Amino acid sequence: MSGLGVWFGSILITFPIAALTAVVVPSLMWITLRWLEDAVSAFRAFTALVQLLRVGKSTLRGMHVRRQDLHARVMSLAVLTLGLPKDPEMHFLETGGRQKGQVRGSWESSARYFSVRRRKRDWNETLRLYDKTDYPDESL
Repeated sequence: MSGLGVWFGSILITFPIAALTAVVVPSLMWITLRWLEDAVSAFRAFTALVQLLRVGKSTLRGMHVRRQDLHARVMSLAVLTLGLPKDPEMHFLETGGRQKGQVRGSWESSARYFSVRRRKRDWNETLRLYDKTDYPDESL
C-alpha cells in the first residue's frame, strides 16, 4: 500500500510529466529494493564471516572432525540408499543440459538479477553456529 501511495503521490507532484513518472518511479522503487536486499544480505554474510574468523583453533578442529563424520554419513546415505551419483559434478558435466543455477552469459545473468521470481540464496539463512538441534536417539 505504501508503494502505491508513493507512486500516485509522485504522479500527482509531477503531473506535467506523469507519463514518464508512471514508468520511472516503479522502476526506481524496484531497483532500490533489489539493492537494499543485496546490501542486507552482504552485511549478514559479513557478520557471519567475522564470527567464523574469530573461532579458535580448537573449535575449528572440532568442527572439521564433525563435518568429516557428517560428510561420510550423508554420502553413504545418498550413494548407497538413494542411488545418487558419487561425484555429482562429473555426473552433471557428462549429462549436460541447462542445470539449475548455472548462468550461460552476461545477458542471462543480468536478466536473472532483475527477475520477479528471483530468490536471493543466503547461506546465513541456513547455517548458524549458535543453532543447536537435538535429534532423537537412533535406537528409538
